[in-house]
Amino acid sequence: MYVALERDESGYPPFEAEEIDATEVGRGRFRIEGIPVFVVGMARGDVVRVKRRRGDDRLWVTAIVSNSGHWTSRVVPVDRTALDRVARQFVALGCDAHATPFGMVAVDVPASVPAAAVMQVLRQGQDAGAWHYDLGVVPA
Repeated sequence: MYVALERDESGYPPFEAEEIDATEVGRGRFRIEGIPVFVVGMARGDVVRVKRRRGDDRLWVTAIVSNSGHWTSRVVPVDRTALDRVARQFVALGCDAHATPFGMVAVDVPASVPAAAVMQVLRQGQDAGAWHYDLGVVPA
Protein backbone atom coordinates (compact mmCIF):
# COMPACT_ATOMS: atom_id res chain seq x y z
CA MET A 1 0.00 0.00 0.00
CA TYR A 2 1.08 3.61 -0.44
CA VAL A 3 1.04 6.72 1.73
CA ALA A 4 1.25 10.20 0.21
CA LEU A 5 4.10 12.22 1.73
CA GLU A 6 4.18 15.94 2.40
CA ARG A 7 7.46 17.65 1.59
CA ASP A 8 8.92 20.43 3.70
CA GLU A 9 10.27 23.71 2.30
CA SER A 10 13.61 22.04 1.51
CA GLY A 11 11.95 19.25 -0.51
CA TYR A 12 12.31 16.53 2.12
CA PRO A 13 11.47 13.72 1.96
CA PRO A 14 12.79 13.15 -1.55
CA PHE A 15 9.69 11.18 -2.57
CA GLU A 16 6.01 11.91 -3.10
CA ALA A 17 4.86 8.58 -1.64
CA GLU A 18 6.10 5.70 0.49
CA GLU A 19 5.26 2.06 -0.17
CA ILE A 20 4.73 0.06 3.04
CA ASP A 21 4.18 -3.68 3.42
CA ALA A 22 0.76 -4.48 4.86
CA THR A 23 -1.66 -7.37 5.32
CA GLU A 24 -5.33 -7.14 4.42
CA VAL A 25 -7.60 -7.55 7.45
CA GLY A 26 -10.91 -7.01 5.62
CA ARG A 27 -13.41 -4.29 4.68
CA GLY A 28 -10.82 -2.05 3.01
CA ARG A 29 -8.51 -2.19 6.00
CA PHE A 30 -4.85 -3.24 6.20
CA ARG A 31 -2.42 -3.82 9.08
CA ILE A 32 1.00 -2.22 8.60
CA GLU A 33 3.72 -4.88 8.60
CA GLY A 34 6.74 -2.84 7.51
CA ILE A 35 8.47 -0.05 9.40
CA PRO A 36 7.44 3.30 7.93
CA VAL A 37 10.58 5.20 6.96
CA PHE A 38 9.33 8.61 5.86
CA VAL A 39 5.69 8.51 6.99
CA VAL A 40 4.91 10.42 10.16
CA GLY A 41 2.10 9.23 12.44
CA MET A 42 1.95 5.55 11.44
CA ALA A 43 3.70 2.55 12.97
CA ARG A 44 3.92 -1.20 12.51
CA GLY A 45 0.71 -2.91 13.54
CA ASP A 46 -1.53 0.11 12.99
CA VAL A 47 -4.67 -0.67 11.01
CA VAL A 48 -5.42 1.73 8.18
CA ARG A 49 -8.21 2.23 5.66
CA VAL A 50 -7.21 2.22 2.00
CA LYS A 51 -8.78 2.91 -1.38
CA ARG A 52 -7.79 2.98 -5.01
CA ARG A 53 -7.57 6.28 -6.83
CA ARG A 54 -9.21 6.65 -10.20
CA GLY A 55 -6.78 5.52 -12.90
CA ASP A 56 -4.32 4.08 -10.35
CA ASP A 57 -4.15 0.40 -9.39
CA ARG A 58 -2.28 1.11 -6.15
CA LEU A 59 -3.92 1.09 -2.72
CA TRP A 60 -3.60 4.43 -0.92
CA VAL A 61 -3.97 4.98 2.82
CA THR A 62 -6.85 7.32 3.61
CA ALA A 63 -7.12 7.03 7.41
CA ILE A 64 -5.77 5.31 10.50
CA VAL A 65 -8.43 3.02 11.98
CA SER A 66 -6.53 1.90 15.10
CA ASN A 67 -3.10 2.38 16.62
CA SER A 68 -0.99 -0.60 17.63
CA GLY A 69 0.92 1.00 20.48
CA HIS A 70 4.18 0.76 18.50
CA TRP A 71 6.26 3.86 17.89
CA THR A 72 9.01 4.64 15.42
CA SER A 73 12.24 6.52 15.09
CA ARG A 74 14.56 7.34 12.24
CA VAL A 75 18.24 7.42 13.15
CA VAL A 76 20.81 8.98 10.83
CA PRO A 77 24.35 7.97 11.85
CA VAL A 78 27.06 10.57 11.30
CA ASP A 79 29.29 7.70 10.12
CA ARG A 80 27.37 6.21 7.19
CA THR A 81 29.35 2.95 7.54
CA ALA A 82 27.76 2.44 10.98
CA LEU A 83 24.20 1.75 9.79
CA ASP A 84 24.18 -1.95 10.66
CA ARG A 85 25.97 -1.39 13.97
CA VAL A 86 23.41 1.26 14.96
CA ALA A 87 20.54 -1.03 13.96
CA ARG A 88 21.98 -3.80 16.17
CA GLN A 89 21.98 -1.43 19.19
CA PHE A 90 18.22 -1.08 18.91
CA VAL A 91 17.63 -4.75 18.18
CA ALA A 92 19.49 -5.51 21.43
CA LEU A 93 16.88 -3.39 23.25
CA GLY A 94 14.02 -5.49 21.82
CA CYS A 95 13.20 -3.25 18.87
CA ASP A 96 13.13 -4.17 15.21
CA ALA A 97 15.56 -2.01 13.26
CA HIS A 98 17.17 -2.09 9.85
CA ALA A 99 19.44 0.01 7.70
CA THR A 100 17.72 1.65 4.75
CA PRO A 101 19.18 2.62 1.37
CA PHE A 102 18.57 6.23 2.40
CA GLY A 103 21.40 6.41 4.95
CA MET A 104 19.19 5.98 7.98
CA VAL A 105 18.07 3.26 10.35
CA ALA A 106 14.32 2.67 10.67
CA VAL A 107 13.42 1.63 14.22
CA ASP A 108 10.15 0.00 15.29
CA VAL A 109 9.55 0.00 19.05
CA PRO A 110 6.84 -2.41 20.26
CA ALA A 111 4.69 -1.41 23.24
CA SER A 112 6.42 -4.17 25.25
CA VAL A 113 9.78 -2.36 25.08
CA PRO A 114 10.24 0.36 27.72
CA ALA A 115 10.11 3.70 25.91
CA ALA A 116 12.37 5.37 28.47
CA ALA A 117 15.23 2.94 27.72
CA VAL A 118 14.98 3.52 23.96
CA MET A 119 14.68 7.29 24.35
CA GLN A 120 17.76 7.28 26.59
CA VAL A 121 19.81 5.51 23.90
CA LEU A 122 18.47 7.86 21.21
CA ARG A 123 19.39 10.95 23.26
CA GLN A 124 22.78 9.61 24.33
CA GLY A 125 23.76 8.85 20.74
CA GLN A 126 22.68 12.30 19.59
CA ASP A 127 24.40 14.04 22.52
CA ALA A 128 27.60 12.10 21.75
CA GLY A 129 27.47 13.22 18.12
CA ALA A 130 27.04 9.66 16.82
CA TRP A 131 23.70 10.32 15.11
CA HIS A 132 20.68 12.50 14.66
CA TYR A 133 17.18 11.14 15.17
CA ASP A 134 13.56 12.04 14.92
CA LEU A 135 10.32 10.31 15.85
CA GLY A 136 7.79 9.15 13.30
CA VAL A 137 5.41 8.20 16.08
CA VAL A 138 5.97 9.55 19.59
CA PRO A 139 5.90 7.01 22.45
CA ALA A 140 2.83 7.05 24.67
